[in-house]
Amino acid sequence: MSPIVRKLARQQLAVAQPNAFDLKRPDAELRRLADAGTVLLLAKGLYALVPEGQRNPDTTWIPSIEGAALGIAAALYDADDVALVGPSAVRAHRCYPRALGFGYVATPRQRRPRSTVVGTVTFVQRDIHKIDTVRVETDLGPGWATSVEQTALDLTRNRPIWNITEVTRIEMINRLADRIDWELIEEVAAERRGVATLARLHRQLDNRFR
Repeated sequence: MSPIVRKLARQQLAVAQPNAFDLKRPDAELRRLADAGTVLLLAKGLYALVPEGQRNPDTTWIPSIEGAALGIAAALYDADDVALVGPSAVRAHRCYPRALGFGYVATPRQRRPRSTVVGTVTFVQRDIHKIDTVRVETDLGPGWATSVEQTALDLTRNRPIWNITEVTRIEMINRLADRIDWELIEEVAAERRGVATLARLHRQLDNRFR
């Protein structure tokens, strides 16, 4: 087995840059593996491990945009310093059924959006250790996402401006509401200067029944 495959298989998230491998010519080996359908060129300079049952020269496998966003961020920083946020966190919590063509991920520093084979990944500068996060599973491995409660507050606050329509934003919040722990969200809001945002969320949800 290629040392690249072994390393990717052992990682928390199966995405890496060529310089992550202790090989003389990792780029050449990665191109060979990509031609064989063992790895996927996910974005410029970033490769993802194809699931074992999908590995062949004619593979059509691609990951979800959420898995790609989290995997790329982990490859650029560290898996425990990045998290899915906003609409991507909603998807990670399975609170929105329709696939998106873009992903949002919190990282320690701001970066330009990255084009991938599954859509555009936008990086949001945020210290994930200062927000409420939970473990989630993606098709490229486990990682972090903002909790249902934190995600609802983030969408209510609507900063940054997520690449979704107002109708979709409201739908996402309404779907998250069915999963919210209301005692926990009060704690999260109080700890993170979100009391006014929580009040706005309550008003928005009250409007559903009018």
